[in-house]
Amino acid sequence: MPVNGPSLVLLVIAWVPLALSQGQSAGIQEQLILNNLLANYDMRVRPPPTNASDPNGPVVVRVNILIRMLSKIDVVNMEYSMQITFREEWMDRRLAYAHLGYQNAPKFLTVPHVKDNLWIPDSFFPTEKAAHRHLIDTENMFLRIHADGTILYSVRLSLTLSCSMNLQLYPLDTQQCNFDLISYAHTTKDIDYEWDKRVPQPVQKKPGVGDDLPNFMLMDPININNDCTSHTNTGSYACLRMELRLKRQFSYYFLQLYFPTSMIVAVSWVSFWIDMHSTAGRVALGVTTLLTMTTMQSAINAKLPPVSYVKLVDAWLGACQMFVFGALMEYAVVSYQDSSRQAERKRIQAIRKNQKRGREIENPGYQPPCTCHLIADSEPQPLRARIRKWFTKPDYFPAKIDYYCRFWVPTVAAPPQLHLIGRGARVADL
Repeated sequence: MPVNGPSLVLLVIAWVPLALSQGQSAGIQEQLILNNLLANYDMRVRPPPTNASDPNGPVVVRVNILIRMLSKIDVVNMEYSMQITFREEWMDRRLAYAHLGYQNAPKFLTVPHVKDNLWIPDSFFPTEKAAHRHLIDTENMFLRIHADGTILYSVRLSLTLSCSMNLQLYPLDTQQCNFDLISYAHTTKDIDYEWDKRVPQPVQKKPGVGDDLPNFMLMDPININNDCTSHTNTGSYACLRMELRLKRQFSYYFLQLYFPTSMIVAVSWVSFWIDMHSTAGRVALGVTTLLTMTTMQSAINAKLPPVSYVKLVDAWLGACQMFVFGALMEYAVVSYQDSSRQAERKRIQAIRKNQKRGREIENPGYQPPCTCHLIADSEPQPLRARIRKWFTKPDYFPAKIDYYCRFWVPTVAAPPQLHLIGRGARVADL
């Protein structure tokens, strides 16, 4: 049946007061239910056991967590920051209202303002260093009372938590940070925690969480199966544990650590190809690369906490520094051997010169041998001939040391270094 304009206006005018009255009556009904529930409620007493058939049983608190943000993995202070939505659910039959006979009673009451008037589990996080609730623009929490007495408490928290890190495989390490939840005052006879297995994932994370960290990646799945019950002199306390596995990204350290140090070692090996008599060049090259390696080692260790064990990065930097120092010491040996042979050569030349002078005195017509070939040999050689000379094994012993070092040092040094990286990567993946 078509409705004309004036009739539609009258219908709306008549419906609005009715809707408002129904909303007001619903709000009044919730107030009546709350007043009835809290009239004889004592928040100082824990709820009856969840299992009604066991009068001495504990209150079972089901927990699920949403990880909203993971940030600031601080290796020096061994801590990390996380923002979560923390939810607890338990049964308190004293707050059940399904049996009270209210007409059209709501499925649940959302009443955050009565939180301070209800019993709530005294949960705390043992590894917490700092924490705060979010109050802008209102406190980010809610509390629901279901008709059967089930209480759902949800709150958004920002936490800074400690993480005991093992840096032996740094920077190819994977760190495990434990997030524990435990009751402060109630033993396992009073409160028992369990993950909420009614949901597919008791621990969820928002899409992208753990993928945007600068140096780490949060690995899946998050393990929640390990027991962490705390046994103390005052009793045993139920505990839940969430294990976060943080794998360090290798690409940053390849560009900032492994590649530069490898280049410094390679530059130090250039000394083997420089003429042994270029003392200034070879010494300057060796000292410069050694100081650069020392500076890099100090800068890298400044970003790490002082620990009593040897780290993988220490082994790498120590090996690099050993190769650089070895190249400098190799020239010291070559220079010493060359100087010793030069002194011997000068002594022999002096003897020959004296013998030659004696022959000239005895034989005035004596003619010295021709030295034209020496002048010809002193002319500049083509580039190809000089390169061929580098790869030709010399007879002179000091030059022979340089010759062997050109090829054997890189051949011997590369495999252990690559093995060190590969072994660390394999262990980190276990």
